[in-house]
Amino acid sequence: MADEQNHGGGQHGVLRRQPGARAALLTLTAVNLLNMADRYVASSVKESIKRDLQLTDAETALPMTGMVVVYMVCAMAFGIIADRHILNRTTIVAAAVVLWSMASALASLSHNIWQLVFFRSLVGVGEAAFGTIAGPMISDLYPPWQRTMAFAIYTVAGPIGGALGYGVGAILASSFGWRAAFLMVGLPGVAAGLAVLSIQDPSSGRSARGRLLGDGEDRPMETRGVLRDFGRIAANPHFAVATLGLVAVNFAIGGLADWVASFLQRYDGASLSSAGLMAGAVTAIAGVGGGIVGAKVSSALERRTHNAAFLTAGLFSVPAALMGMLTVNFVGSQSVAYASLLAMQVCLWTHLSPLQNLSLRVIPLEMRARSAGLQILLTHVLGDVISPPIIGEISDRSGSLQTGMQVTWVMMFVAGGLWLWGYACLPPLPGSSCSSDADATAGAGHFPATVWSLLHDREFDLSDAETSCGSDPSSAPSSGDDHYREL
Repeated sequence: MADEQNHGGGQHGVLRRQPGARAALLTLTAVNLLNMADRYVASSVKESIKRDLQLTDAETALPMTGMVVVYMVCAMAFGIIADRHILNRTTIVAAAVVLWSMASALASLSHNIWQLVFFRSLVGVGEAAFGTIAGPMISDLYPPWQRTMAFAIYTVAGPIGGALGYGVGAILASSFGWRAAFLMVGLPGVAAGLAVLSIQDPSSGRSARGRLLGDGEDRPMETRGVLRDFGRIAANPHFAVATLGLVAVNFAIGGLADWVASFLQRYDGASLSSAGLMAGAVTAIAGVGGGIVGAKVSSALERRTHNAAFLTAGLFSVPAALMGMLTVNFVGSQSVAYASLLAMQVCLWTHLSPLQNLSLRVIPLEMRARSAGLQILLTHVLGDVISPPIIGEISDRSGSLQTGMQVTWVMMFVAGGLWLWGYACLPPLPGSSCSSDADATAGAGHFPATVWSLLHDREFDLSDAETSCGSDPSSAPSSGDDHYREL
């Protein structure tokens, strides 16, 4: 402890990631992959469930809606528990992973829509704990200038996991039925939950700068009331604009994730297995590509302009919307559908790590889990909770799923407009126009080297950091941690 404080307590000292950061990041990334696989396996077998249980389009959206409703409500509770240190965060995450994995497997026993909704809702409880706590844990593990790339590694697992859920679900459903898909996707999570117990819960703020470094566990918790704290978080303009854009893009992503396999089968002539496999493959490739591109572009822009996360996300949302419009309206050709879907998703996934980093960066350390919970609540209750049933209802009323899917690309334009407004109109974040060599390396195109650096224990001396703010290490960026310490 003394050694770490000596290295990190001073403005000119060595700031390094916390012990075990590499193993923790890899474990949380693997769990995130399984998390997304569990979440989207139901969408890949939607048509099979519809036939077996004799459901309407609107009814087939209920399991996803039920899961996300429970997810967003529980996220608020887990945010409060984590910020107030009521329970060890590692224990909460481990229990959550086991819970959602068992619930996903038990969904294979469902014989009507309400049983399926119940088990998928239990999945939401587990995912809420993980989704609320994992981000702040990663933020605590790494220094500010490494977080964008750390989040890039973590978030890339999301679309890969979604692709795994689509692919495995489609293959198993074609050969053994949709029940086998739920069973096989759920069971591996039990082992992952046990692996989480090996992670040491990082102390809040130990990887932040200056006076925040090393005093996370010793500083008394400031309590101002739950509602007041949430109000303070929502009043932060950068957090608010980031969240509003995420609401719009989550609306689009939720609708696409739940309906794209069905759309490909109905309008582009794809079979159940090919629709699931191709949608999964496209999501995996686009997720990795988009995640890397978003992290690199945002890191490079940090040295040249303010609010680079907003600029990156906003610029890429425009071509994403155009490709989404092409996917929905140019039907009948599987090759065109898959190509436009790939281009759309590459652009769409670029927002993940820049905006997740920004959303935590502008919030005081002792409120970050609650801010994550609030963002989960808002982006889901106004986003992917309502988009699948809205699309299903439009499809039932109009007799055309294509008509319902039009709302997806429109919401991408809305998200892009909000983020570009944030870039143009909000004040710069402190240190946003300069960065350390770690970020500059990522922006210069050396992503493999940066990943290697993040996954191996190294020390970072502020005296070695050359930034556009000058060579004085005291001018190195704080990533907003000091500025937003008192919100």
